[in-house]
Amino acid sequence: MKKFLTALVIIVSTMAFAQQTENQKQTVKECDLPSNYQEPKPDKKIQSWLKRADATIEDLRKHIAVENECNEKDVIFLRISEQKGNGMYSVCVVGKPMKYKRMGTVFMGANENPFDTAK
Repeated sequence: MKKFLTALVIIVSTMAFAQQTENQKQTVKECDLPSNYQEPKPDKKIQSWLKRADATIEDLRKHIAVENECNEKDVIFLRISEQKGNGMYSVCVVGKPMKYKRMGTVFMGANENPFDTAK
């Protein structure tokens, strides 16, 4: 009986989690920002260090705008997490949430692999 109840609890919790993540995926299709949204401020020390290699937040904004064929003002940063060697960025591009990463001074989509050369 214990095994049956344990298995039942695991199955029910898995199903509940699957339904929850499916609902979350549907709500993340577009950015819904308030009119008075303030972008997060990057660390000034890191930005001044990255300025030497053209890898600042504003350089990323230009990169995203060119890649998505939109204006720079349509790129809104939602979350910034960076160090000197790497960084992760969540952005809203023309109402669509996207994630980018920086490795050294190179920007790319968060799901891209720079070492995958066989396409």
